[in-house]
Amino acid sequence: MVRDFDESEMPAVYNLMDVPPHRDDGSMTQSIFRGLDQMVGFSVIEPDKPDADPHTHPYEQLNLLIEGELDFIVGDEQISLQPYDIIAIPPGVKHTSRAVSDEPAKLLAFWPLREDRLSATEYQREFQTE
Repeated sequence: MVRDFDESEMPAVYNLMDVPPHRDDGSMTQSIFRGLDQMVGFSVIEPDKPDADPHTHPYEQLNLLIEGELDFIVGDEQISLQPYDIIAIPPGVKHTSRAVSDEPAKLLAFWPLREDRLSATEYQREFQTE
């Protein structure tokens, strides 16, 4: 079961700068941490990252910018984020982002537990119950 965990490994602490990236294409890296019912994605978006096509998903996503500057395109609106700005993306709304300064942007994305991202959290000992 996806929510089974090893109580002896809890609480679990990981540094997201040190865990294996789920995504690393040279212009963006993303590492993911999971809990029982939620996930956090930590992305470093380089200034030279090509623009990604807008996408949607069936759940809300919260995004908190930690460092740098990002433009989010949400629906037909462009929203500029500065450090510590947070934005909520409603379910089913097209969105994408881009770094807009010469420095990388660091972003946290908060999602419900996503089965399509579970493989990115295989490093977490507390969920290795087999």
